[in-house]
Amino acid sequence: MNPFDLLILDLDGTLVDSEAILVGMVNATLSAHGYPCADARAVAATIGLPLDEVFQRALPADAAAAIPELCVNYRRRADAPEFVSQFRLYPGVMDTLAALRAAGKRLVVGTSKARATTRDIVRHCAIQHLIDEVIGGDCVTRGKPHPEMLERARALFGTPAQRTLMVGDTSFDIEMGQAAGVATCAVTYGMHAADTLRALAPDFVIDRFESLSHLVIR
Repeated sequence: MNPFDLLILDLDGTLVDSEAILVGMVNATLSAHGYPCADARAVAATIGLPLDEVFQRALPADAAAAIPELCVNYRRRADAPEFVSQFRLYPGVMDTLAALRAAGKRLVVGTSKARATTRDIVRHCAIQHLIDEVIGGDCVTRGKPHPEMLERARALFGTPAQRTLMVGDTSFDIEMGQAAGVATCAVTYGMHAADTLRALAPDFVIDRFESLSHLVIR
């Protein structure tokens, strides 16, 4: 029996190799506003959270008032074609998505990025024909790890929790899935360390995206 009908896939660190791109953008935005660059690994550990929380953790404690302006600046840069053109799929992602789609799975990208920017990246990576829907951070009122994003995806397709799988590379993805009562699959090649992810006891752990086919297509 095929265990899952709906897969919600994180973008950064799961489908696309974007750690250096995103850390660079955060630090470029900080620098443009006169703030010191943050530690690259510390920034990477926050990718996946809503953008205002990323900047909150990157800034000195007395600079919180600058967060809205930083977010506006970041998003303006993120909408630019030269930003979108930097994104690349991880090996095996294209073929795996095609196999999942051919097996009748619904595929939703669930990310803290804005929906429009995410759709641009999906098109740039030439996987738009394989993705049923994109749910961005601006589509929900409460971002990861709150389960609202998963609840919205399930409601779109009328899929019960037990037939839904959340796939992501961060603790925020796994915590979101567990809060929503769906199965979770951690990928170990992204932003968060494998030991950090395993400590959360996800239902599945995979080291390559291609392994998802073996879990879902039976």
